[in-house]
Amino acid sequence: MNGKLVLGAVGGAVVIGGLFVAFGHKEEPVAIAPVASALAPSVSAPSAKVAKFTIDPKGKTSISMPAPKEHIKAGTEASAGSVDVDLVNLANTRGEVKIDLTTLATRTFGNEDDASQTKHALNWLEVGDVATPDVKEANRWIVFAIRSIDNASATDVSKVAPVSEGGEDVRVVTLTAKGDLLLHGHKVENREAKLEARLHYPAGAAANSTPSLIELKSKEPLRVTLAEHDVKPRDTFGKLASGTLTLLGTKVANTADVSIDLRAKPVTN
Repeated sequence: MNGKLVLGAVGGAVVIGGLFVAFGHKEEPVAIAPVASALAPSVSAPSAKVAKFTIDPKGKTSISMPAPKEHIKAGTEASAGSVDVDLVNLANTRGEVKIDLTTLATRTFGNEDDASQTKHALNWLEVGDVATPDVKEANRWIVFAIRSIDNASATDVSKVAPVSEGGEDVRVVTLTAKGDLLLHGHKVENREAKLEARLHYPAGAAANSTPSLIELKSKEPLRVTLAEHDVKPRDTFGKLASGTLTLLGTKVANTADVSIDLRAKPVTN
């Protein structure tokens, strides 16, 4: 699941391509979130049924930014992190989900213009070619740290009736993961990600056994306010890059809706 679960981000998270500022349109100013280089660890309370799961590195996000001129679409292709899942008390689940922004690519146009838009998006996020290696690495990850689990459709996973799918038993739980979202060096607290968790087991496995796989997918997108994370047009000198407005439209949405599609496998000793 921080996560930026997210279990964000991302927010996480998320983010994205031109993504994040309004031009030629007056908006109420948005306060920039506090600066942070990392998030505090999110740890479950001791429990005999806590199992650690590692986020698969090939996790994906999709980003949607409807705007008057065009509907910007983007996605990422890499993830990291781990989640401690309490299988008999999901409210005790904690962890951190990370999304790799260097893999961000836009797919707004379906032609060669996407490559140019992607380049601008990466530079706005300071993970593109104009960023120094240190700056690029500092901004590489959207991180979502799970601080609480609310509104779970079931508390004890073993009590959920399995459904047979593809020769496996699958138990499905919906929940809301709440936590901190770190994007572009700025932390926003109390972000909520509404998720569906699909827990896979070998057919006929005991109800109290550890899942062989957990899929985490967004039930609703996580909305990221770009100005809170100080995401704005940048080139080498921090100025608006030539051609950015042409590619992104005269008005770009100032929020990004981020959805996750992640997998996590149990850590084996």
